[in-house]
Amino acid sequence: MKRFYSLLCGILLAAMLGVGLVSMFDSDATFSATEKRALKAKPKLSLSALLDGSYSGNLSEYYADTFPMRETLMKTNRSLNNFYYFSALSGKDAPQVVINANNNTAAGGEALSDHQKPSTEKPNESGSSQQEEPTEPTENDAPAEQLGAVLLVGNRALEVPYANHDNIERYAKAVDAIDKALGSSVRTFNIAVPNAAEFYAPSAYRTSSTSQKDMIDFCYSKAGKNVITVDAYSKIAPHTDEYIYFRTDHHWTQLGAYYAYTAFCESAGLKAVNLREFETGTYENFVGAMYTFASEYPQSQILVDEPDTVYFYRPTVETHAKYYSDATLSDPITIGVISNVSEGISNKYLCFIGGDTPICIIETDVDGPVCMLIKESYGNAFAPFLTQHYSKVIVVDPREFNRDGKPSLDLAAFAKEQGVNDCIILNYPMVYNATGYTKWLERLVEQ
Repeated sequence: MKRFYSLLCGILLAAMLGVGLVSMFDSDATFSATEKRALKAKPKLSLSALLDGSYSGNLSEYYADTFPMRETLMKTNRSLNNFYYFSALSGKDAPQVVINANNNTAAGGEALSDHQKPSTEKPNESGSSQQEEPTEPTENDAPAEQLGAVLLVGNRALEVPYANHDNIERYAKAVDAIDKALGSSVRTFNIAVPNAAEFYAPSAYRTSSTSQKDMIDFCYSKAGKNVITVDAYSKIAPHTDEYIYFRTDHHWTQLGAYYAYTAFCESAGLKAVNLREFETGTYENFVGAMYTFASEYPQSQILVDEPDTVYFYRPTVETHAKYYSDATLSDPITIGVISNVSEGISNKYLCFIGGDTPICIIETDVDGPVCMLIKESYGNAFAPFLTQHYSKVIVVDPREFNRDGKPSLDLAAFAKEQGVNDCIILNYPMVYNATGYTKWLERLVEQ
């Protein structure tokens, strides 16, 4: 027996020595696909760091983040945890879930500047204007599983909005108030769009209070007489076998935004540019916010294992874009209409106008009118298409003004100053059902 214990100790010591040697000489990973975060870099040794104790703490975190085969071991751990979730937490002990329409989208967005200095450098492109996108199967009646506030259907994560008719009516009135404040010389368009749950959730999640078609119809029925409502739904719905929504993120793809753009063009009397005329490219391995929301559940690992691809369509016209922190436009930062997110940025959706900034102004070489797009992040993928028709596209995020110590914005005065001809208000269902966002919309003209 003593010989057996000696052998066992020898094996354990050899394994520990092997791990130590590997950790000393292998290349350190810099990003965790499983956790969607940058890994701790090796700390620099200094006298001050030794004295204040920070060096030992940072070194411990570094070794924990760069342990050999860390990603593989974490995936194995998640797989083993699946047995626990599917057996021990079944029936009455299963986690209780609530899907909440007033999610974080209404409170604020994410900008490329939160991660790094913006760049206008062109990303590496893996396609041409003839590039074909993959198709996506319709999964209406596939088995579904609720993970917290997320509905998992196969390899697709969804957020399901519930109709708040009082707020939808209030939202429509806020759009009407903006139209009246801007005056008769400005056309105001209301574009309420659906999210992926409307087409890919099981039928039980697409009826009654969860029918987004009904939400949009109700919103438009409450529109002011001069507001132009845009039927983006009818343009999007026939294309559900195409890649129009991400599976791991709550946004639409730019292809989905394109179909909404064609609907807008019809309402605005413009000729939509054919999709094949755009220069195209991709960003690979995008794992979006829906994984973040569901990451505590081991079933969500499928979202990491089968990530999204971001396809983009670069405008065919010349563009120059800058964003600003407030309406004084005194602190311009140059950004790309299609920004470079190839290195170090996990949220690839930020390639569209650099994400959510207070005001983004895109100037073009088009001899045309001026438009203003009021939006949350769904509008980011939509904005590049507007450059084909307008000499200037002004993108405004109402979440960044008139609240919580943020700068003020008198929208009517700003629009007049900028010579706006068309105002487009585009949002998705988690927002037009949310009271918080509607308040910020109202405050744009409540001066």
